Amino acid sequence: MALMVMSCCGSLLGWQFTIAQVFKSSADEGYFPKVFSRVTKVDAPVQGMLIIVIIQTGLSLMTISPSLNSQFNVLVNLAVVTNIIPYILSMAALVIIQKMANVPSSKAKVANFVAFVGAMYSFYALYSSGEEAMLYGSIVTFLGWTLYGLVSPRFELKNKHG
Repeated sequence: MALMVMSCCGSLLGWQFTIAQVFKSSADEGYFPKVFSRVTKVDAPVQGMLIIVIIQTGLSLMTISPSLNSQFNVLVNLAVVTNIIPYILSMAALVIIQKMANVPSSKAKVANFVAFVGAMYSFYALYSSGEEAMLYGSIVTFLGWTLYGLVSPRFELKNKHG
């Protein structure tokens, strides 16, 4: 049990730093508020991490249940759904990316097969996560796409005029 707790803590810390860096990079490009771009003198996005931790804590409290194990399962399944969708979209885009990069069909076939197997496994993982995680994960994903739709016109204008 102690090793499992240590593993979860290590994983959580790794994800926090990864998420903070993604938010920082996205803020540098203008997708998120500038507060996420602010870093300390050792280049750590501490303010952004604190904001993310507050949001995550609020979301965790929304899933609170009498059993800690039940709450953990809900959060893990939700994380699976929200993290697998970008993988599926990336695998779906592979053929177009290969055509744009003029990848020879012999190399493309192997990559396409691997992407197909990966996509099938991803769909199985989505199915295995359950109805509740799929529902909430879909809502989070669609909300993200909607927010992107609201901010994307300014990036299109920047690309056309600058």
